[in-house]
Amino acid sequence: MDTEKIFDDNGLNFTRRFSADKVEKVNPIDYYKTHELQKRAILLRALLQSKDPSLASQLNDSFFEKKAEESLVGFFEEKEQIPIHENFIKLLQTTRKKNQVCLLKGLSLNPDQLISLIFKSFCDYGFLYSKYRFENLPKWLENKELPKLIELGDDDKIKKVGTTDLTDGELKNVIKHRSVIDSHFFEKGNVWHCFFLTYNSVAGKENHNDGQPHFHYISSGFGISKEKFVESMRTGNYKSTKIHVDLLDYGNQQKIK
Repeated sequence: MDTEKIFDDNGLNFTRRFSADKVEKVNPIDYYKTHELQKRAILLRALLQSKDPSLASQLNDSFFEKKAEESLVGFFEEKEQIPIHENFIKLLQTTRKKNQVCLLKGLSLNPDQLISLIFKSFCDYGFLYSKYRFENLPKWLENKELPKLIELGDDDKIKKVGTTDLTDGELKNVIKHRSVIDSHFFEKGNVWHCFFLTYNSVAGKENHNDGQPHFHYISSGFGISKEKFVESMRTGNYKSTKIHVDLLDYGNQQKIK
């Protein structure tokens, strides 16, 4: 996990950015527990720093890690117990595209159910977990200076941190026309399953159920290797798939770095 503190231009406030653009073949339970522990420890220190800088400077990392551990008691155990549709479990047991298409028809996932599926795939079926995030910006941005942070507010106005040679209108176009893919892989040997979303699919800009946010699904059963599919996502020319799984309870993504 990478993290960065981005101060506002006035230096009074800051945004803490956490990112993990590439994770490959890990035990997902260990990965997510470590990720969440580190994130909470950092945020707890930042919170105390803002209230009592003197006290925060006297405490070492182990103090905040212990507090983070206490706040996580039972958190992931509850995630593991979240029920998911039986067809997602059956999906992990077949390598045939035809069966996969039938099993996923009409299904939906929310973020908690996705985590539960990720954990179950490892614990019960031995699938390792990988995830990738790719962002492709408009080609006209070459040799342009982007600010450290861009936010498109609900009022359709741009907020930015850092210097840039782009106008607010151009920055708005960066957000609206960039291509972003977030993907989750379950893999065991040469067998793999992938649920991925684009920011267009999250924002309801794709032709599916009147703008319903959704995941796309693809697998080794589609006749493409994982390596080739990951590379196609990196370049933005990924293999299209008409298998959609409705994504529930997930907000639009508006910030980029």
